[in-house]
Amino acid sequence: MITRELQIAYVAAGIILAANLLAMGLFVIFAKLKDGRLKESIRGIVFELDRFADNMENIEKRRVAIQQINDILGWRRILVPGALIGWIIDAEVAAIRKMQKATNTPNLHEGE
Repeated sequence: MITRELQIAYVAAGIILAANLLAMGLFVIFAKLKDGRLKESIRGIVFELDRFADNMENIEKRRVAIQQINDILGWRRILVPGALIGWIIDAEVAAIRKMQKATNTPNLHEGE
């Protein structure tokens, strides 16, 4: 029988995998599209992913994010070590950076 914690871990892994596949698809579409309304819409999403990665590379913002996630999970009596949450955040930042590099997506924060 699968425990509640294991079910939560499977669901979380599935959500992260699905989000990464969606993000990669958006990066590829963004890189391939010619200028237009659709590309501008996707640019907003790519911009937010880049901003998330930039923020999570900031140690203080990363610490606050880990604490907020722990607070939410703690409210549901789900205990997850902060180091594991930090590792997941670091993995997501690395994935976003690899997606940017693979699709030659420019830094959308330049001039901000």
